[in-house]
Amino acid sequence: MNKTILTASLTAALSLTQSLVLANDELMLVTASRADALPDLAASVTIISAEDIVNSAAKTLPELLSSEVGINTRSLFSHGSSASIDLRGFGTTATQNTLILLDGRRLNDIDLSSVNFAAILFENIERIEIIRGSGSVLYGDGATGGVINIVTKDPRKTKNYTKLGLINGSFDHRELNLSSSYANEYFAATANINSQENDGYRDNNNFDQNSAQVDLRVPLVGGEVYTKIGVFEQNTRLPGHRQVNPATLTNELVTDRSGSSTLNDWADESTEFVTLGYSIDLNDNDSLVVDAGYRRKRQRSQYDYGFGFGAYSDTTLETLSFTPRLMLDKELAGHSADWLLGVDLYLYDYNSSRSNFKSNIVKPIHQLDVKQESLAVYGQTTVELTDKIFITAGMRVQHVSQQARDDYNSTATGASIFDSQAADMNRSDTEESYTLGVKYLFAKHWSVYARLDRSARFGTVDELFEFNDSFVQVFSELNPQLSRGVEAGLSFDNTWLSSSLSIFYQQLTDEIRFNPTTFQNINLEDTEHEGIELSATARLNDRLSITTGYTYLNAEFTEGVNASNTIPLIPEHTYNVSLLTHLPFELKATINWNYVSSSYFANDLTNTFGQKIPSYQTVDLKLSKEIGLLDLALQVNNVLDEEYFNYAVNSTSTAGKYNAYPLAERSFYFSASYLFE
Repeated sequence: MNKTILTASLTAALSLTQSLVLANDELMLVTASRADALPDLAASVTIISAEDIVNSAAKTLPELLSSEVGINTRSLFSHGSSASIDLRGFGTTATQNTLILLDGRRLNDIDLSSVNFAAILFENIERIEIIRGSGSVLYGDGATGGVINIVTKDPRKTKNYTKLGLINGSFDHRELNLSSSYANEYFAATANINSQENDGYRDNNNFDQNSAQVDLRVPLVGGEVYTKIGVFEQNTRLPGHRQVNPATLTNELVTDRSGSSTLNDWADESTEFVTLGYSIDLNDNDSLVVDAGYRRKRQRSQYDYGFGFGAYSDTTLETLSFTPRLMLDKELAGHSADWLLGVDLYLYDYNSSRSNFKSNIVKPIHQLDVKQESLAVYGQTTVELTDKIFITAGMRVQHVSQQARDDYNSTATGASIFDSQAADMNRSDTEESYTLGVKYLFAKHWSVYARLDRSARFGTVDELFEFNDSFVQVFSELNPQLSRGVEAGLSFDNTWLSSSLSIFYQQLTDEIRFNPTTFQNINLEDTEHEGIELSATARLNDRLSITTGYTYLNAEFTEGVNASNTIPLIPEHTYNVSLLTHLPFELKATINWNYVSSSYFANDLTNTFGQKIPSYQTVDLKLSKEIGLLDLALQVNNVLDEEYFNYAVNSTSTAGKYNAYPLAERSFYFSASYLFE
């Protein structure tokens, strides 16, 4: 889409709405979440509030989420820009099975790139909704393990302010945050600017990022028009792995843990997005939201493998979305019922120039051009059968079509006789997702729920474009991944104690995963995922509260040559404890302890490598104090100075050889922010 046209259209729309503005003190809430009735939902749900985020000892979003039950994180670097969030155990395909939303809009893309959590500012988050278990009905494919919806602050619900924040810390971390919010009877707006630099724990791991976002709301009669505009750019140096190889007496995790052997590797990303929408109250009970979005992401990267071999890519992905939805409060057979009906249309235009052989590229070898269309209709209702029993039922039908073309340049530098042009691909798939659940408030403070669901995931561009058995580039024919699940839970909630227990089981057909032996993405034989999640928060008094969590996960192959083997990168046990206390001199202290058990290396599908990624524990501490309008905080991450890693790839041909990505040891960060009222 032409940026000039986009900007002109947006300006015209805002000018038009400005002329229609009427004074209106009762502004309608634009719902970022599609699951409004979260307390009545038959699911395991956690809400992380803005206050929880402020009190947390976490420095990055992945660190914050890793303290929640059912969630495992894996990071390549200490600054959190290339982390994956894994809900309910999917290992290397976590990003494709855990759906991340920003104000209800998808951040997961149709390639294998991870979500850029570093671009989401803590200061701008109102709350984070974690809905475990399939969320495909409301949000579409890729929500097999669950949905994490990050909701930004609403300018109409905050007082007028400007806040300036500075952070300095280990690895020459330097960060500037500027936030402002203003509202009157004619409009409401927030603006956020962030700039950060970090030399990184590893050599050749410099990281710098700049981002800005504006949220504007303009009231109309019975509703409002709103727009969100954001840009960010990021540059990252890539330090690569550290290798352990007993055959050559190599152990870089010991001899040069923070070093790098890939001094020429780098990646950068730039993104611009805009959302424009209109919401209106149709009557006292019903409302309509019509919105559309545009996002353009460009990613470039270079990897130097040595000896003249390497890879280069320059990829642009444009996404257009149109997501109208209707919220109704209509009775069903004499019972009160909330309805949500909607349509999701996503149009993707993916263009990638890439080479798989040489790092010094004169001309690209492959030029991929992929068009993908996703159209879905969905509906979900929650019926209040009695004042204690709630039934939730929903269904989605999603149609995905993909047209792909590979323009191969056989004369480009790095072209190989083993490489060739892939045949065009044109395929379509239609899948259904559903959910059926019941929640029962069977006693004071107690509730129980049970649910059944079915979800789908479609192959990404990077999974479809690969080498076949003859090492020839092709577009593979991967079937959509299907999941059927059952789940039950019990919860207790009163003024001083909140606790929950969830048990789940999922059976997957055609699970999509990379095979390290054949170097191809394949549909696996049947697999199953099961687990137990237990959490409790005790508010012992006005000065002390404690939150604890335990997660048991088991994911294994149930058919084929790997039957009964455990799926790699999934720790069986995870423990979390967080303590918040008020100390003398008006100090607040937060201590987080996380323990993650061992897991199989990423390529160890046969479970025969003989080693595992070791278990590890981290302790994070935060001390904070308010002095008038000035907030001061000191954070110490990895207090115990643990040497650990949570992502590693084993060799399938050399015994004991593996590549790991070590994470930072003890680090310190000091922050100061001032509130201008």
